[in-house]
Amino acid sequence: MELVFYAGSSLLEGPIWDQNTNTVYCVSIEQGMIYSINPTSGQVQSYPTEGSVGCVALTKGGNLISAEKQGIFEINPNTGKRVFLTQFESDPELRYNDGRFDPAGRFLVGTKSERDFFKEKEVVKGKLFSYNNKESRILLDELLISNGIGFSHTGDKMYFIDTPIKKVAQYSYDLNTGDIIFDKYIVEIDGDGWPDGMCVDLDGNIWVAEWEGGRVRKWDISTGQVLDEIQLPCPRVTSCCLGGDNLRDLFITTAKDPSSILGGSLFKYKLK
Repeated sequence: MELVFYAGSSLLEGPIWDQNTNTVYCVSIEQGMIYSINPTSGQVQSYPTEGSVGCVALTKGGNLISAEKQGIFEINPNTGKRVFLTQFESDPELRYNDGRFDPAGRFLVGTKSERDFFKEKEVVKGKLFSYNNKESRILLDELLISNGIGFSHTGDKMYFIDTPIKKVAQYSYDLNTGDIIFDKYIVEIDGDGWPDGMCVDLDGNIWVAEWEGGRVRKWDISTGQVLDEIQLPCPRVTSCCLGGDNLRDLFITTAKDPSSILGGSLFKYKLK
């Protein structure tokens, strides 16, 4: 396990790998910052956002799409130029959370309450949005904490996490229309951890980060069995992505916690 980056983030989230620049992008949600990190050179570039930022995604053209409190923006990472695209969450009690592009180029992003569900329980429900060709629509609603999103290699299945359910759901996904139909739950998280962000590996398995679980686990989606487990030196593990040479590195984000001075760091784990 290698410590790659630490900047005092209270909630570091949503790592994505840019293979063209060999960098990891991630967001410091509460500090309103996007980071670009080169894990080899250690070079870091930062992009301030307008309020809290739930996630960042990479377009095919190399620009960034960020989901911020003030809306959805497109950012040129070379110049820092920002263009406002849209705002489809009007409730001030909600903020954007995890998101990513589907294989057809739609941007999917969820929302959650600004209040802490684990402390208050009764919170405003969030949604999962799909944004394409300047139009947005709601795919799911009545969500407690819209979180990790992933897709099968064929693109016909979407994996989705609503954290308090403690399960990973599988949906049939129509790449032509972007429509979804619930299939089944494929993974159930046991123990103290709550499923947060996730990624799909080269073999079609999923890696799920566990908030308060101090680990990332690899799951076989066909059997629901654990295939591997990576322990972190802090309990609040937020998300993960594959990167590096041949996508053999797992980059893992974390959040601050009183029990560990390393919370809020980005780590790298070399896969076997």
